[in-house]
Amino acid sequence: MSKMKSLSLSLSTAALLAATPAMAEINADQLWALWQQQAAEFGYAMTAQATPNGSGLTLTNVTSGMMIEDVSLTTTIEQVTLTNQPDGSVAISVAEAMTYSITGFDDHDAPDAINILLSLTGFAGVASGSPENLTLTTGFDRAAISDVEFIGGDQSEIPEMNYDVSLEGYAATATYDFSDPAMLGFGGTGTLAGLTFDVEMFEPASGAEPVPTPMPQPNPPAPGKVVTPAAPQPTPMPAPTGGRGDGHLNLSIRLVGMDSTSTGTMPRGVDLVNIESLPEGFSVSGDSSYSSASASFMFADTYENVDFSASNTGGTIGFGLSEENIRYALAATGVNINLATNEMPFPVAASADSTALSIDMPLAQSATPSPFSASIAYQGVSVDESLWAMVDPGQAIPRTPASVLIDLSGTVQLFVDLMSIDPESMMAPPGELRDLTLNNLQVSFGGAELTGSGDVDFAPGQMIPMPVGAVDLSLTGANTLIQSLSEGGILPPQQAGMARGMLGMFALPGAGPDSYTSTIEFLPGGAITANGVPLQ
Repeated sequence: MSKMKSLSLSLSTAALLAATPAMAEINADQLWALWQQQAAEFGYAMTAQATPNGSGLTLTNVTSGMMIEDVSLTTTIEQVTLTNQPDGSVAISVAEAMTYSITGFDDHDAPDAINILLSLTGFAGVASGSPENLTLTTGFDRAAISDVEFIGGDQSEIPEMNYDVSLEGYAATATYDFSDPAMLGFGGTGTLAGLTFDVEMFEPASGAEPVPTPMPQPNPPAPGKVVTPAAPQPTPMPAPTGGRGDGHLNLSIRLVGMDSTSTGTMPRGVDLVNIESLPEGFSVSGDSSYSSASASFMFADTYENVDFSASNTGGTIGFGLSEENIRYALAATGVNINLATNEMPFPVAASADSTALSIDMPLAQSATPSPFSASIAYQGVSVDESLWAMVDPGQAIPRTPASVLIDLSGTVQLFVDLMSIDPESMMAPPGELRDLTLNNLQVSFGGAELTGSGDVDFAPGQMIPMPVGAVDLSLTGANTLIQSLSEGGILPPQQAGMARGMLGMFALPGAGPDSYTSTIEFLPGGAITANGVPLQ
């Protein structure tokens, strides 16, 4: 699937959300008509048998579909009831089952269709407000995949599956502004009590007898240290009728306590399924937080054994996309990661007090520079003692958690629109840096810490960007760390002496013990100095 087709799918999904029944002070017939109109505007087809029921409409066999290249995606709901309310709103009820059907696979071994049956309990919806400015309140107790059916194809190639895929405790309020005939505005808030995605798959039998691959065993932990053990080797299970192969996969994802907000605008009458670039006026952004998340992945067969798990105690997700720029941000606290494979001598465990990654950058061509920013932060990072034992068995280096923080901002001038660029035909860089600011640099390890900040500028038209400006650096605990590395046998004495000599040459003593400062200057013409001493 091409990049733009994938983008089309994402935009079309957002459009479907925006086109959900969202009218009020309106009768059921008008609501159903507008529902179909909105679906058609965004590239969908929606049909149903509409029957008056005395207080509104009963929609039977409600079907909506779209094409992504040669693949057809169809959703069918057995029944939707629209009931006019005395206060001018419309109550919406939905049958407790719906089907998603996927057809059009081009692989000759692929099934002719995959039907996914979804069960829905406790759904309630109300549309209120006005046809021009509408509020939609929806919620359900639980939505879960109850059956997956593979039709046609080579049934012997379909793996045996066990699954539990569900959403619990969903509630949302969305607002829609239809007052502009050319543009749809929307926004909303939502909560989700929990998400569960558990899938276990067994490779179809191939006639080969599986031979379990042993999982590596950890080294004995150092006194006072805790080593997270690898997951035990899965116990072979009795083969059902037809038999199983030796491949066994288990994937599990859990998310608890999510709160979300979103806002955006979309041009009306644009087929988002078949666009080749972002339409003019398109903008969507959202932010979410959650209480905890975890994921695990296990795969084992005759030759390979992988066991991975990760968890955190909460985090945030942010995104934004428009013609002009893109924004993406992730953050989490209480992060733990464990990995074990048959190709590693021992399991590895790592943790962090917090992690964060963000980027905000322009996408559109501009005659003037546009701002951008990027940051990465890993605070309180620790690794398992079994990994430390490989490089520092005598514990010469302090086991103080490490941290890395880099915060950048600046401006860049783009000569082309990044969303419509063809990498294969690109003959020159798509843009040029104009200035770059190091807002914050912080790196700590083994008792030493490096901090810094600075600004540099870049002249237009340079084949190789040459900065002009300065960066101020401060370093503490360097000599102590060099001594620890030398005592641990990691840094030979000769190299330790060279490192101390470099500090004396390019850094000035700081105000405190074992501290240094240095100003790195980037001069016109490409010269670089440290406290006036030429580096280049």
